[in-house]
Amino acid sequence: MTPENTLPRVEDYRADLTGAEIAAAEATYTRSITMQAYLHVFPAFLHMRQLTEFIQGRRYMAPNEPVLGGWFLMRRLADTTTETVSPNVDTLYGATYAMLDQQGPVVLSVPPIPGRYFSVALLDAYFNNFAIISPRTYDNEGGQFLIVPPGWDDEGPPGMRDVLIAPTPIICLFQRIYTRNEAEYEALHPLQDAIRLAPLSQNGTTPEIDLSSFAIPAMRQTRDPLQFFEYTNFYTGINPPPAEDAGLMALFQTAGVGPGSQVPSALHLRQAIALGVADAQAAINARITAGPFHDGWTVPDPDIGRAGPHILGRATCQLTQLGAFPPEEAIYFFALRDAANDRLDGVRSYTLHFGPGQLPPLQQYGFWSLTLYSETFLLHDNPLNRYALRPDSPALTFAADGSLTLAMGAERPAGVPEGNWLPAPRSPFSVALRTYLPQQVIQDGTWFPPGLIQLR
Repeated sequence: MTPENTLPRVEDYRADLTGAEIAAAEATYTRSITMQAYLHVFPAFLHMRQLTEFIQGRRYMAPNEPVLGGWFLMRRLADTTTETVSPNVDTLYGATYAMLDQQGPVVLSVPPIPGRYFSVALLDAYFNNFAIISPRTYDNEGGQFLIVPPGWDDEGPPGMRDVLIAPTPIICLFQRIYTRNEAEYEALHPLQDAIRLAPLSQNGTTPEIDLSSFAIPAMRQTRDPLQFFEYTNFYTGINPPPAEDAGLMALFQTAGVGPGSQVPSALHLRQAIALGVADAQAAINARITAGPFHDGWTVPDPDIGRAGPHILGRATCQLTQLGAFPPEEAIYFFALRDAANDRLDGVRSYTLHFGPGQLPPLQQYGFWSLTLYSETFLLHDNPLNRYALRPDSPALTFAADGSLTLAMGAERPAGVPEGNWLPAPRSPFSVALRTYLPQQVIQDGTWFPPGLIQLR
């Protein structure tokens, strides 16, 4: 029998299936839909999880203030006590949430922040960027921006630099301010404080909001696929995806894994949901493992940070780069391997060489940084307390022709200036090359970083 004869024929229908065959077909259907649904809603799960942690953190850190409206601010650059994976060591950071359907429109006030990079990114309930306030979009002069819920059709009060329509009722905002060193903290903390979010309402006070639905103390420990969809069915129900996804959402709802759905109670369907989640996770793992890569670096996804049908890419992105920028604002290159495709390991030494004129081409106020991480994607403790290198790093030495050679390894290679060395653990490690405000040649892939070369 040829392989073709083992396959079902088109329109080869039957109406005499046994109960077991019917149940198996239903499970297959549910499993296939669940895989797609998981990829689609995984970013929303992370968004809701972060919201629950934000609420808990605000109640602990500022018990006498309204939960919404305030910021969770990082007052120093990341260091080895930072538990976030792959943190940047370039910016002071802040995060907040808004529930526009409950609060109504809110006013984002941004002070003038001259002479440096900064940004306030606005992301919907799926971590898609829908607006960014930065030198690229609104210069460094600051101003007031009205953020409104979906369906808003008013012009807003005078004096607003722009009206930003949120795609979903619940949104989050991330603020970043470029920081050269610890000596700048005293000057930059007031700028962090001056980035404010306030209700548009006449009295300027935040209305009382029932947050009991988000009182989930251990959502980060969620491992049950059925519990996962109970959370996301609720969260996507109150944060509907774009209208163009309505047909897809209706399909997900037929399997009980869509907005506002009830997870099915039948055991064979619940088992199928678990298998569909495993299928989706396998697809994400394959995407992470298989790349694409070039000279050891990941090739950035051109659709990163944006809404769209690329559900596998969006799920993978939020797993590895939560709240990532779109390419026009920043592009990150990650390397776990050298140019010969061998795993980076601190028992060996490596160089990254930029020839004359080959450093990342950036727009005004843009910058690049190279950060080294341990095998667990955390910053590596070292005697120099050095976790990243940037053009303004102290003692960074350029060659006479303008070229730059950076080195990585547990030991500083002979002939490499100490200011050009990133200490690594004596174990596998990774590096991230971040480019903020990249020029078009980085965005379109014309410019790409050279591979890391192992020293023999």
